[in-house]
Amino acid sequence: MKENKHFRIDIYGLRLGSHSFSFDIDNSLFEKYDDSVIESGKAHCAIELVKKERLIEVNFSITGTVELVCDRSLEAFDHPIDIEEQLILKYGEDFDDSQDDIWTIPDGQQSINVEKCIFDYLTLSIPMKKLHPKFEEEEDDEYELSLVYSSEEDENESEESDDQDIDPRWALLKNIKNKEN
Repeated sequence: MKENKHFRIDIYGLRLGSHSFSFDIDNSLFEKYDDSVIESGKAHCAIELVKKERLIEVNFSITGTVELVCDRSLEAFDHPIDIEEQLILKYGEDFDDSQDDIWTIPDGQQSINVEKCIFDYLTLSIPMKKLHPKFEEEEDDEYELSLVYSSEEDENESEESDDQDIDPRWALLKNIKNKEN
């Protein structure tokens, strides 16, 4: 996949300390990835990059909205996004991104591209169950009803177990147990 130069940050010439960068995110980011859960959206990414002697802290702050399709009604709706993430870049021999939030970059690397990080953070912020906001209140009511129903069910089961006829052999054993206590 071709690297988008819009999301590149030159780190080689940066002095030690804090530096700010900002990126506008639009549909072109999501169209680039075929397997994207998100098809469209608008967001703003503010990055605070803190360069230290042997590592770089990259703090992402992403806000905006993405368009999702409701799992229940198949109706499109805007889902708000508010993400705070941190990525640590440490210097080493070879590039290694096997850890989620700590990457190793070669000593002489000139720049980093944050496009894939932004896309991953946006994708991971999408809930598993995508419900239109008009269904959220119903979902809460269903949860409360299930709690009420399950607690009533438990009470009924305990009453029924007391009322059931007990096998006389078990009744005798129960009496013996009660006498010992």
